[in-house]
Amino acid sequence: MWRLNEFILSGKSHTVVRLVVHLPDQQTTVYQDGQEEETVARAATRQTTLTKWFEPNKNDQDSHNYLYTDIPHYYIFNKNAMKWQKRQRGGEQVIGRMPVVNIQDSERHYLRLLFLRKLGAVSFDDLKTVDGIVCNTFQQACEMQGLLEGDQHWYDTLNEAIQT
Repeated sequence: MWRLNEFILSGKSHTVVRLVVHLPDQQTTVYQDGQEEETVARAATRQTTLTKWFEPNKNDQDSHNYLYTDIPHYYIFNKNAMKWQKRQRGGEQVIGRMPVVNIQDSERHYLRLLFLRKLGAVSFDDLKTVDGIVCNTFQQACEMQGLLEGDQHWYDTLNEAIQT
């Protein structure tokens, strides 16, 4: 049985970068009693790994080749500057990990599914755009791309679970 420190000393450890999955303007926030108004005001401008992922896709042509889950291999998230910066070296032992989203949280679930398929998205609307048509929902975008036909979606989900 491996102990954590043996695993790290053997050089087999990886850095896991948590990639948030949230709908537009629904970033998670924490507040203390009595500070609700200040927290709501701050939350309106709160940036996340997701909202900041769109920026390199707008400004850096290289990032158009990467899925959201791949971005930590090539970019590092600077929490102080709240932005993704291109890696100078490394990245081989970095894993980008999105949380599992229950199908009952349907729009978030379909948004997550799009992250696994769409390269270099520049906005939430870009994720919902299929063949030049902006869909009303992330589910509709998945349907138009054929991601929900048959059982392939479930096989992909189970295979992803096995890998993580």
